[in-house]
Amino acid sequence: MRESTVSDSSPPSTRGDAVPAHADAAGVPWDASTVRGLLQRVDEGAMWDLVVVGAGISGAGVARDAARRGLSVVVIDAADVACGTSSRSTRLIHGGVRYLEQGQIGLVYEALRERSRLYKTAEHLVEPTRFLFPAYRGDRLGPWMLRMGLTLYDALNLFRGEGHDALDSQRCLELEPLLAPEGLRGAVVYEDAVTDDARLTLAVLQDARRHGADVLTYSPVERLERRGDGIDVYLDDGKTIRGREVVVATGPWTGPALLGRPGEHVVHKSKGVHLVLRSEDVPVDRPVVIQAPGDARRILFVVPWGTRTYVGTTDTPYEGDPQGCGVAPHEESELLSTIARVMPGARLEPEAIISAWAGVRPLVRPEGAVEDSAELSRKHRIVRGESGALGLVGGKLTTFRAMAEEVVDEVVRRLRPRWPENRPAPGPCSTAESPLVPLEPPTAQERADPLFADLYPRHGPAARLLAARARGVPELEARIVPDLPYRRIELHHAITHEGSRHVSDVLRRRVPLALTDPGLGGSVAREVAQRLVSARGGSAVEVEDELDRYRAEITRETRRVPRIDPSDPHTSG
Repeated sequence: MRESTVSDSSPPSTRGDAVPAHADAAGVPWDASTVRGLLQRVDEGAMWDLVVVGAGISGAGVARDAARRGLSVVVIDAADVACGTSSRSTRLIHGGVRYLEQGQIGLVYEALRERSRLYKTAEHLVEPTRFLFPAYRGDRLGPWMLRMGLTLYDALNLFRGEGHDALDSQRCLELEPLLAPEGLRGAVVYEDAVTDDARLTLAVLQDARRHGADVLTYSPVERLERRGDGIDVYLDDGKTIRGREVVVATGPWTGPALLGRPGEHVVHKSKGVHLVLRSEDVPVDRPVVIQAPGDARRILFVVPWGTRTYVGTTDTPYEGDPQGCGVAPHEESELLSTIARVMPGARLEPEAIISAWAGVRPLVRPEGAVEDSAELSRKHRIVRGESGALGLVGGKLTTFRAMAEEVVDEVVRRLRPRWPENRPAPGPCSTAESPLVPLEPPTAQERADPLFADLYPRHGPAARLLAARARGVPELEARIVPDLPYRRIELHHAITHEGSRHVSDVLRRRVPLALTDPGLGGSVAREVAQRLVSARGGSAVEVEDELDRYRAEITRETRRVPRIDPSDPHTSG
């Protein structure tokens, strides 16, 4: 068991020694026994330097930064890692071209800087891509406005990477024949990046674990209370976690329950919906940006995703529990009709939809009434709760690292007067240039190996560890679905080394069959449920409970019911 948590009487020099910084977290177990060991330390009254409430990208970024500086850290979440917004975005790492219209020059500059850093530190998860942005007659942004905006975009990027190119309508259609020629006035091509938001969050959190952080999921926090020189975090199961400082990074769940009055009305919730189709039905060669008709500032994306294509997003105000957010029929129709306007040759009937996802973005609420969430800033804000906890509100997936640095700087400043003399002082931020998976890059021979090539986009250099375990073992080496790159070893690995506790953790966020497989992962759901229940010492009844839970969660989000195999748990296609 890693000695990642220190109590007041523990020698601080032991923190993280069991897992040196050069080790890879993919090889360190994170399973039911890990959770039991952590809960035992909680019962023994251990105190952490920092408790992070929320295991989305913001909380993961804070935990990683703090752990790398030498703080003892525990991350708590009411559900799974990346269960909220961080697995329900448009899956882009981008500077935000449209934020230039809002005058948010600083935000765009910061996002482009962070994008460049992620190219280096998360190469396997952040893929630079040329986006095509056409302009049609009647669109709010014409070709000259796009060229002007992208010129500024390139300048703010300090002309790193490829600059934008302006295209006439003929050249645009040569690049993307699926586009409608009628009314096409021209286009621009520019650079941004595509990612896997859930895997990025997990990779950030795994690096935090690599440097000693602990993670406790499915543990809702009831309240925070200042006590002496720290803050007590009360869980709804009666346990109390003690922290010297607390950061609340709960995304769209941010509110007065944990922050008191400062948490009132600080978040505006905006809903986004995405649909997944087969690539042969929407055969685009690169991401395409589409302007919504009329005067709305909304833009939609059509993004190739291997043998799939996804389209999205809507941007509408949302009320209620973000966990209950799902795709509505009228939202499907709106998306399909908007895309069909500029891609009339695509198959965009409801029957062509494989899956879908819906998420709620936590935007910082401005003063006064909110007329249009598309107009709201994607900047972040730090608030101080009544207990003394810091609340991290808003922000973008792209800028998570910079947000975390700002928050942890404040945490360290507050801890410094109370820092024990016998412990090394917290170091400076070290996340800007540090790779998320600190192993040797893959060789050309590894990249040419089909098994490694399938695993690399999700696991990076750690794919060699999974490939070695699977090699020559058919029940681990095989693809789960023939036309998708997910291997059966990943199901096992998600349970033993990635902290999965329920079926949706595995099949929605670790291996996203719920989004890409026409059966929504149903062919292996029973097998996954059996392994999870066995790992925690449960009974056969719990297997059926797990499957009911998975069926309900996926149906609520996608409006489609997983086809769960009732008999043969080893069916793979």
